[in-house]
Amino acid sequence: MANHRECRAIAQSPESLFDIVADVERYPEFLPLVSSARIVNRHENAYETEQSLSLGLLTHRFRTRTEFERPRRITVVSQDRSFSRFNIRWDFSPLGDDRCQVEFSLDCETRLLLLKPVMQMLIMPMATSMVSAFEARANVLSRKT
Repeated sequence: MANHRECRAIAQSPESLFDIVADVERYPEFLPLVSSARIVNRHENAYETEQSLSLGLLTHRFRTRTEFERPRRITVVSQDRSFSRFNIRWDFSPLGDDRCQVEFSLDCETRLLLLKPVMQMLIMPMATSMVSAFEARANVLSRKT
């Protein structure tokens, strides 16, 4: 089982951070362990993604559904058979002066006994560095513009 919650003020607008989190196909460029992410189906306020997490020769591929309310909230769930529970939630609240409060939560549990070590090796380290990775990405992108 993996659970992580984090709340942080970040010097970016809610719209900017929302756009970076919603751009799942760019995750392999800056998120450790994400080896691929591809949107396989788009809807008005949602999309379905196939993602792969890799550590050395160990790779786990799964599907997620992302629903969003721009620029306030992004929720990611998975009905993939390897999980008994998989929920990620991002909330973005404006703080003024192009800053926002970011609340991130991850709650997942694998259904498969063989994946329990994978959860500890892949998901938990990624979860604890997730907000920092997106903040760093936002800083890099804001310097380019």
